[in-house]
Amino acid sequence: MKYKITALFEEHKITGINFDSKKIKSGEAFFAIRGSKFDGNEYIEDALKAGASLIFSDCESHKDNNSIVYVEDIRASLIIAAEIFYLKTPKNLIAVTGTNGKTSVVSYCQQLFALLGNESASLGTIGLVCSDKNITTKFDTEQYKALTSTDILTFRQILNYLAENNINNLAFEASSHGIDQQRLGNLQVQAAAFTNFSQDHLDYHGTMKNYLNTKLKLFTSHLARDGLAVISSEISEIDYIKEFFNKNDINYLTVGTTGKMKIYSADQLMTGQNIAFSYEGKDYNFQTEIIGSFQASNLLIAAALVHKFKIASMDEIIKKITSVKAVKGRLERITQVNDHFQVFVDYSHTPESLGKALIELKKIKSASGKLIVVFGCGGNRDVGKRPLMGEISSRYAGIQIVTDDNPRFEDPSAIRRQILAAVPQAKEIGDRTLAITTAVNMLEHGDILLIAGKGHEDYQIIGDVKIPLDDSKIARSALENKI
Repeated sequence: MKYKITALFEEHKITGINFDSKKIKSGEAFFAIRGSKFDGNEYIEDALKAGASLIFSDCESHKDNNSIVYVEDIRASLIIAAEIFYLKTPKNLIAVTGTNGKTSVVSYCQQLFALLGNESASLGTIGLVCSDKNITTKFDTEQYKALTSTDILTFRQILNYLAENNINNLAFEASSHGIDQQRLGNLQVQAAAFTNFSQDHLDYHGTMKNYLNTKLKLFTSHLARDGLAVISSEISEIDYIKEFFNKNDINYLTVGTTGKMKIYSADQLMTGQNIAFSYEGKDYNFQTEIIGSFQASNLLIAAALVHKFKIASMDEIIKKITSVKAVKGRLERITQVNDHFQVFVDYSHTPESLGKALIELKKIKSASGKLIVVFGCGGNRDVGKRPLMGEISSRYAGIQIVTDDNPRFEDPSAIRRQILAAVPQAKEIGDRTLAITTAVNMLEHGDILLIAGKGHEDYQIIGDVKIPLDDSKIARSALENKI
């Protein structure tokens, strides 16, 4: 198939490839992909009018059409085409999967590479971040921030561009959707991580078993035979995962309180945390301004991943790790450390991640202070987690305010009712700006406020429209005007 597509590209002098008929340019090849919402076969005429020189389709009705190349598997053909057209990749590649923690780990890897003197990039939920800011600018658009794992064509474009600009180290997020939909193509990485596993995306995967097995495909389909898997020992399914790795002859390292890279303590302070751990018979300890014991695991997973590439000793990596910064929207502190009360913004949008964030903030809260949480749940997503989020909030926070997240095409008041069923004492304020402002005005000496669910996002999705809305900006404005 690769030989056939290469020959066709040469014969027709193809100048580019696309699966979006609206973006096709003269001389390009159009791949008619059938998705859940749109069928590319219905847009073949549009692509031809736009100047497409070649059409690929796996629709049976096109078998005898001389102007269309029939292929049995259109997605596999697009993968091959993308890898032909965008051949280059950075030398050192890291893939990170997990329900939570992906964004933090890829960012920590990128920062560590850079702190050790190596040009590096991270790719995922918050877009492309690169040590060379000129490169980031090229991809600083909504097109490249829409998904945790981009489509295969965009993915290969970014890999190729990074390699051409001598960015040899890339850590990227690998979501379960991206793995299942083959958005990574045939890419092989030298190191991969599994950070965390908890309920999410059951609207797509159906069961937790399917969800877990999809994530594990990262290690069988995309980790090189001599690669390293780094996994959190705190995952409740750790025994199943280790058995899976052993069965598939995958080299792995566990990180956590029971891991081979063993965390002895992660003492939480208002200013950050002190972390002590051991690795390969040696004890280490370091301080970080990043709050949350789960971030201790994320930091050390990143350290282990970077260490795999032998660009620095573990001693050197740990010296640099103290300078690693928190990721936007991941327990991001909005107030100053010495303020009388504290405000944090976090992306936690699953029951487990919300619980973890509240537990960590409870550790640093003064005995007399209150813990307040503002949160909601997204529409057209896993319905089952909504009452669980409500129950978690009532378990750990003294005051709960239920608001809107990204309602999408659902009735936002119905989403709130499903949450409130498990936390009837909560305040209900649908308008997210008003909810955050109300919570800030409630703050007294020693209190901590967590604004959860959207983190780095600077928009709210209502229907299919993105409306500007940034939790951090709203919180800062409310603090400036606090009554």
